[in-house]
Amino acid sequence: MEGKPHSSQTYNTAGRMSWMKQDLGLPINKEKAAAGFDLVWSIISDAFKHSNENCANIAPNVSLKDLFREKLAERSLSHDDRNLVLQLAEMWGAFVGDSWERQSLKWFWLEECLDGENLFIADTHHAILQRMAKSAMRDADIHLSKTATSIEDRKGKDKDPRVLIRTEHCDFEFDEVVVTRDASYSRLEKVYIAFPVAFWDSPLPGAPNADSTSPTTSASFPSFAHFLHPTYVPDQQKSWTVELNLLSSAAVFGNRAQPVLLFTIYGPCATHVTSLIAPFSLASTQYFDVLNDFFRPYYSLLPNYVADHPDCFPSAVLATNWQNDDLAGNGSYTNFQISSEVGNAEEEVLLDEDVRELRAGMPEHGIWFAGEHTAPFVALGTSTGAYWSGESVGIRILGANGLLAKCSKDPNPNADVLP
Repeated sequence: MEGKPHSSQTYNTAGRMSWMKQDLGLPINKEKAAAGFDLVWSIISDAFKHSNENCANIAPNVSLKDLFREKLAERSLSHDDRNLVLQLAEMWGAFVGDSWERQSLKWFWLEECLDGENLFIADTHHAILQRMAKSAMRDADIHLSKTATSIEDRKGKDKDPRVLIRTEHCDFEFDEVVVTRDASYSRLEKVYIAFPVAFWDSPLPGAPNADSTSPTTSASFPSFAHFLHPTYVPDQQKSWTVELNLLSSAAVFGNRAQPVLLFTIYGPCATHVTSLIAPFSLASTQYFDVLNDFFRPYYSLLPNYVADHPDCFPSAVLATNWQNDDLAGNGSYTNFQISSEVGNAEEEVLLDEDVRELRAGMPEHGIWFAGEHTAPFVALGTSTGAYWSGESVGIRILGANGLLAKCSKDPNPNADVLP
């Protein structure tokens, strides 16, 4: 969609301040937290370089956390400072969607993504999707809510490919088929909690703290909050770090600012939350109560919170549920995890070659693959990569059928350069 007009508004959330809560719920000194984050990103940068240069020599069961422990042992840090850095580094899970103990160091270079702004699309992707789908909606025969049960190559001898797709109720036959479903490994989920007002931005009228001499304002309150290993939550939640993005700042989101908290959870924490909401419909009281009960210990630590005040009680909740979505591969997107040591008789798994094989597809059978899991390495696991992969497959299909005389972009399915 580059260069094409659409009505979506984007906001750059990079560089905004973070607010840290340590285990007892007390804030961490800003300078100390900033220094810790600087060290975290320095080690992550070193890890990308080390993984890229030494991939063949790194054991498949070595994690990113292992490298952090090694690097921190080389530094003259106090026990408390070392533990703080390790806790801050857990935020990597919010990028890859699982605990950083599961992040493969060997394949860490596949996680290195495009540089650029960290954009937030305040009004969702609907305008972009509508524009992209316009031609298909106008010209194609679209069958929704049809679950494919099998994809079969029906090519006869010396015949062009014919692909049969069987569904639960009927069958379809095509010349070419593009499969976009992947087997996701990531356990990233997002939870939105809306309130009547953004009580954390200013004291509530009539509340006990309304006369505070140093009110929090939307201009000064950070856009991000991190809750590190909280002890003020039920036992099962104590080892889980939770990230919070506040969507209420007019300085960041302009006229799209809303009194909404966006929680990012991943790994075992996300699996637990999705298991709690799985039995309930979105409109049910149980769904609301489960999410509110889980996240109340976090949002109740925000400034100006007053228990039982109506403005401090959520007006709506909504969570993604990728792990219970069979059509999404029961996960959010691709990541690269540690695996067991390979025995002498076993063949080593080469994840980069697996990506290339998926990207190549089976054009001789009329079957192609697209999606974030087949993207150029610099865009794996991203919506940008998903778009590029679909565009690449479209070009290759046109070329294979003689409908594209000369392509201005590299149709090589194994090209790892930007389109």
